[in-house]
Amino acid sequence: MLTILLVTATLVTSLISGVLSMAGGMILMGVFGFFLSVPAAMVLHGVAQTVSNGSRIWLYRDHIRWSVLAPYSAGALIIFGFFIAVTFIPNKAIVFILIGAFPFIALCIPKSVDLDIENKFIALLCGLLVTTAQMLAGASGPVLDLFYLKSKLTRQEILGTKAITQTFGHCLKLSYYSFLITSVEALSLPIFIAVVIAAILGNWLGSQIVNHINDRTFKSIGRLVILIIGAIYIGKGFFELL
Repeated sequence: MLTILLVTATLVTSLISGVLSMAGGMILMGVFGFFLSVPAAMVLHGVAQTVSNGSRIWLYRDHIRWSVLAPYSAGALIIFGFFIAVTFIPNKAIVFILIGAFPFIALCIPKSVDLDIENKFIALLCGLLVTTAQMLAGASGPVLDLFYLKSKLTRQEILGTKAITQTFGHCLKLSYYSFLITSVEALSLPIFIAVVIAAILGNWLGSQIVNHINDRTFKSIGRLVILIIGAIYIGKGFFELL
């Protein structure tokens, strides 16, 4: 039953990410975090999201803004090096609270602040912040969305460019937490295989839906979805603390 639940969650959230380029990883980390230890959840989530985002790289390869990659990667590697140095593992309650808080933190940023992902300094800042979120909470979608929702990029450009930066970040997270797992009984090979297949299928299904929505709908629905999920996860996090 656990395998079926984890695979179904991967399929559904990959479909959501495939349509909105957001929220899917956030939901999936919550599901994995509920049933698995933090390191195990981080690893399985890393595999699912690496494949999920990786498949979107291929689907939207002609729309990727490659100029973003170098400064973003520099920021990501700085944070990765810091985590290797301190070897920090957050507890489950903090994971849920952080995931849930990100969308609301985004609302506090003044509209006058221009977070244009195509600006090299902003791309570097994005790499620093998003990778920190990935390492601490597993999911970083709401943070990354700050750099895209107000942009002039089309939905296809957002899907493709976010996919390549997220894939890189999840690979870093996966490599970090793989060495911190103390129990792997829930992470058998069939689970990994099933999760990979579900991630690819979900993204393919999502790509079919993207062609039938416009850019405005794409962005507005995404904002609403991540706020609702954020509120639920904050509640879950405080419940874990009690």
